Amino acid sequence: MDETKQNHDSASKQEFVSRLRQGDRSAFRKLVETYQDKVYNLGLKILWNREDAEDVLQETFLKVVDKIDSFREESDIGTWIYRIATNAALMKLRERRRQRGHLADLAEVDNHDIKPTRLAPDAPNPFDELLQKESREILEKAIDALPDIYRVVFVLKDIENLSTDEIAQILGLTHEAIYSRLKRARMQLREAVLAAYKEKEGARNYVMS
Repeated sequence: MDETKQNHDSASKQEFVSRLRQGDRSAFRKLVETYQDKVYNLGLKILWNREDAEDVLQETFLKVVDKIDSFREESDIGTWIYRIATNAALMKLRERRRQRGHLADLAEVDNHDIKPTRLAPDAPNPFDELLQKESREILEKAIDALPDIYRVVFVLKDIENLSTDEIAQILGLTHEAIYSRLKRARMQLREAVLAAYKEKEGARNYVMS
């Protein structure tokens, strides 16, 4: 991208933010149209519950309207919205855990289109097969069981494909902290999926013997 185009894009973004601050309904409508699916999917991937994801969607854009004057333009507005949505999802997750004492049933959501893209590139073939075929439920449960501090980093990096810089802005973490949490999340998920695979193989061999 040349400098002229960069300057034009920057001016366009500043103008758009200015319209939002002035209460321009058409600008806010465009913002919602651009980010509503992304916010909803992020909430769904963290919470695995459609109703809670819809709450996150609503809470996010209410907060955007309320806080648009505090938006600092050195960061991208999409990153800012992701930060609000992530915080809303984490608050909802903690609230739900306090109320229920456990996470929602994964069966409440059809997650056929939700899967990590770079879980373990050096995984052996049986693990790859699990990711592609029968591991969907196993993997969802493993993600569901991750501690919040690992789960959110994993979702943002390996499912949402955000850059490390974006995640650092969203979560207020250093790159080192992100790498550490992502590594632990991947290790826990790989161990959980491989353990489940071995258990399935053991049960299958027992039935066949």
